Amino acid sequence: PRIAIEAPRDNMSVIGRNTVDQMNIGIYWGYIAMIEGLVARMKAAVGRPVKVIATGGLATLFEQHTNVFDAVEPDLTIQGLAIMAERAHIAA
Repeated sequence: PRIAIEAPRDNMSVIGRNTVDQMNIGIYWGYIAMIEGLVARMKAAVGRPVKVIATGGLATLFEQHTNVFDAVEPDLTIQGLAIMAERAHIAA
């Protein structure tokens, strides 16, 4: 069945009681593991302390179950576009 990406009802369990719950758990915790793994690899590649900023509409959904983010800015792209538009307007 189609399911939405959302935090599982039981925040700590990785075992579902039915197919839909288990699919949701797998997707959600799979994304958390992917985020944590990518951030760890990026930090290792950079080789020095970095600030990790989560962006996008789903950033707030994942921040509640991981501590890899230093900040969450779900509207960062729109904020950046607004700044660019303002600068272009002033320059014109």
